[in-house]
Amino acid sequence: MENDREYKFLLDKIMRNTNIDFGEYRPQLLKRRVLHRLHVAECDSYWDYISLLNKELSEYDKLIEALTIKESYFFRDTNVFEFLKNEIVPEIIYQKQVDGSNEIRVWSCGMGHGQEAYSVAILLCEALGDEIKKFDIKISATDIDKDALEKAPWGSYDKRALRNLSPHLLFKYFTRVQDRYVVSDRVRVLVDFHRHDIVSGLAKRGMDLVLCRNLLIYFEKGLQEKVVRNLHSALNPGGFLILGKSETLPERIRSHFEIIDLAERVYREKTTLSVRT
Repeated sequence: MENDREYKFLLDKIMRNTNIDFGEYRPQLLKRRVLHRLHVAECDSYWDYISLLNKELSEYDKLIEALTIKESYFFRDTNVFEFLKNEIVPEIIYQKQVDGSNEIRVWSCGMGHGQEAYSVAILLCEALGDEIKKFDIKISATDIDKDALEKAPWGSYDKRALRNLSPHLLFKYFTRVQDRYVVSDRVRVLVDFHRHDIVSGLAKRGMDLVLCRNLLIYFEKGLQEKVVRNLHSALNPGGFLILGKSETLPERIRSHFEIIDLAERVYREKTTLSVRT
């Protein structure tokens, strides 16, 4: 069909010009988002939209933004962050004490506008208190959306993004500026934002915790396995992986992980470590 050829040509063009391969994303979901962008751009066909891309390179950024999910808020999925606060963060700190290390590394994949990464940073600030000065903490927050990567480092949010924050945390870690709330410097300094394509980019290394929530649902099964293998290779021995509530580990890689909390999709890289008492 002509439309299918046009659509494939469009995806190939996107890959050539952005190095982002959407070929193994779930077709129906991807096509629905592409068509929505065509409608917004007032293009009647894929060829019309391809012509627009040829004339306006900035349209690529708008398209990438349309193809990625950005609606989020601080401490989204309360149970997950309660588990992080009560179980995972204390365990990571304990292992660092056992190993005599002061490095804590976290990776927030598909970070949206940074709420997830900043939420983890707040948990670490709360858990360590004044002891945080003794630690070398780096939270890598990555995405493919240029607009999100430009906005997130400012740490400025509307009240809706803070709806899960307690008054205590809001007062302690945010400053109100007119109708916006800005993350404090002591939280922002812990987070590094940069572009990274989880599909085609090189896997990271040395992570104590990886959060990859609600990304796998957009990928075909083969790509899901590839991505999770990359996430596994990014983890330190005994490192933690958290997926989205509707996501599961691909069958062929499940043996590499221990299930910590299936309901919250918390897994741990299978390596024998000292047990916290």
